[in-house]
Amino acid sequence: MNTTASLDLNTLANLAEIISVLIVIGGVAFAVVQIREFQRQRRETAAIELARSFTDPQFARAVLLVVSLPPGCSAKELRRSPEHEEAAMLVSLTLEAVGIMVHHRIVPMQTVWELMGGVTQTCWDRMREWVQVVRREQGNEKFDEWLEWLSDQMKRLGDEGEGEPAYLVYEGWRP
Repeated sequence: MNTTASLDLNTLANLAEIISVLIVIGGVAFAVVQIREFQRQRRETAAIELARSFTDPQFARAVLLVVSLPPGCSAKELRRSPEHEEAAMLVSLTLEAVGIMVHHRIVPMQTVWELMGGVTQTCWDRMREWVQVVRREQGNEKFDEWLEWLSDQMKRLGDEGEGEPAYLVYEGWRP
């Protein structure tokens, strides 16, 4: 009778050990799911805030002023009007922050591409020489580094066929 009791205790101890391992594995799996959900929510929130910032009237006006400049304009052309240089600075600071958020994977590149890929590339085209002049004047190669990086990434996406307009890509989409 003693042997049976110890066998039952050994069996129970083994079962308890197996159950505790399963509980730990379940806890880790739950934690992983929760972390992924948190990251998804963080990306969605960042994307919503990003979209909201693009509707800011001051930013919208700045973008309008920058894109009204001729393609590949010189820094001298951009600086003819203080209003244009102020607009370029606001656009560059905003897009610089977007570039950092994309690089740190806070906002997915695809989301930024869809929200403002064309605008970013157009603004960079209008501001490129101005940025290079400001870098030389300030002796600071880091000025608008993330804007340039973001524009390069978007150009690469466009070259890979991601540049199709939504009205063509999703032509057959139905709600």
